[in-house]
Amino acid sequence: MFNERLALKMRLEQMKEAEEQLLSKLQTERDAIFNRLRELDSMSERDETTTEKIHYIDSHNKIIEAPSNISENAPKTRKGRPSRRSKTTKMRETAIAILKEQDAPIRGSVLQKQIEESTGFRIANMTTFMNTIKKTDDNIMKLGRGLYYYQKNDLIRNKGTRILG
Repeated sequence: MFNERLALKMRLEQMKEAEEQLLSKLQTERDAIFNRLRELDSMSERDETTTEKIHYIDSHNKIIEAPSNISENAPKTRKGRPSRRSKTTKMRETAIAILKEQDAPIRGSVLQKQIEESTGFRIANMTTFMNTIKKTDDNIMKLGRGLYYYQKNDLIRNKGTRILG
């Protein structure tokens, strides 16, 4: 008696065999491509060594003939964008400054708006941002859900009691 369960199991076996065949074909094709790339690389290395020698001689002659003051007068321009670290450092310093100004705990959302307004950068995840700041400065404390403050007195922190106010 032929039932649906048996038919599904047979189909799974067929799919498994087809999948193995396909993977085998892809692997052989991949191996052939890699072998051909190695051949091309070895051929191009032979060609490059002769062309590199020619370019080296040409560039060496140009350097000898060129006056030396041209390179000194050329303005240096920096390409690329500024590093991401400077952005986070600026945001971290701003957050610490805002927290130091506050006498009472401040909501995370209010702090986020103030940081974004003063730096011009957006904070994607405030909790993660504050956790990284808390690692760098032990005076930053979190009071429950979304309340942050800067603890100015080291004696209070060492005793384990906190005075809010």
